[in-house]
Amino acid sequence: MSYAFTCIPLAYGYVRTDLVAPQRLAETVARLTAAAADHGHELATVFYEDSPQSAALPEAFAELTIECRRSGAHTVFTLPGHLGGMAIPRICLLDFLAARGNAHVWELSS
Repeated sequence: MSYAFTCIPLAYGYVRTDLVAPQRLAETVARLTAAAADHGHELATVFYEDSPQSAALPEAFAELTIECRRSGAHTVFTLPGHLGGMAIPRICLLDFLAARGNAHVWELSS
C-alpha cells in the first residue's frame, strides 16, 4: 500500500497587539489565516508583539525569525503598519527576516 502526502507550506503571522483592539484580535487572526490559505499556505501560529519601545530587535519578531529558520517556513503574513513605527526601521526588519529566517513578508491590504 502506498500513501500520497500533500505538503502544504507553513506560514506564520505577526501582529502588534498595540495596533489591534482586543475585541478584534480573533478577527485579525482569522484574516491572516484566510490570506495564508488563499496563497496556498497553512498558518501555523501567530507571533504577538507587545508595544516595542526599545532600540533592540522586537522580541516576538526575533522569535518569529528563529521559528521560520527552524521550520523552513518562508512566508510571514501581517497587516499594514505592523512592521513600522518601531525603533528599528521596517526595511531592517525585512532584511533581518530574509537573511536570518530565509523568509519574506506578505502584508495584507487595508
